Amino acid sequence: MANTTVEPTFSIGVVKTSRQFRQLGVLVEDGSGSMAGGAPGNMTKAQAVSLATRELLTRFKVSRHVNNFDFAVVTYDNAAAVHTHPTPAVSIDDNASYDPMAAHGGGTNIAAGLQKARELVEAFLAQAPAEGVPHSAVIVVMSDGECQNPDGTRQEAQLIKSGPNGSRVTVCSTLFATVGAPNGQAEALLKEIASDPVQNYKTVYDANTLRGFFIASMSSASGTVIA
Repeated sequence: MANTTVEPTFSIGVVKTSRQFRQLGVLVEDGSGSMAGGAPGNMTKAQAVSLATRELLTRFKVSRHVNNFDFAVVTYDNAAAVHTHPTPAVSIDDNASYDPMAAHGGGTNIAAGLQKARELVEAFLAQAPAEGVPHSAVIVVMSDGECQNPDGTRQEAQLIKSGPNGSRVTVCSTLFATVGAPNGQAEALLKEIASDPVQNYKTVYDANTLRGFFIASMSSASGTVIA
């Protein structure tokens, strides 16, 4: 009689790939007073942003490409603050609160958020070893309304895109809009500051589409598919 013994199998989980590149993703999130407004899902826009951020981080933490990514979070209203300094995705806290209104709630000065992001990116790229893997960065700017300092925002975006690190930095942007309340000026500015107004901009209306844009922005810039 033939031996029909079945050898046991064991799951080894997701196999993490070795680092092939290193990309910093900086989320620049609007914490102005209007983010207390409602969003689909019985939550505020600020809560939707926190949810989308946590789910973005979880998606990358469980990816086999996790070793290639770092993340940082900047929040802003009239002024900006670093919520999370650049941290490897493998060790970042995806259960923390990322509510951008914490310690904020004022106006909308996107320039302040972009300046903080630029400083983080410059420091990250400056410490890249000359003989190491390629380093790059993606800045994703999120706002839900008109900027009180549009000229300053344009200037900061230009410093990022045309500066010495411009070829290694992608600027993406998204308007967290309210259904039935179009905001052409806010949309136009956010498209203007993006590296590509078509590929790197999207209008979103809820946490799910915001999360999707976050993930697409971070993965497409590196050419890596994050399933």
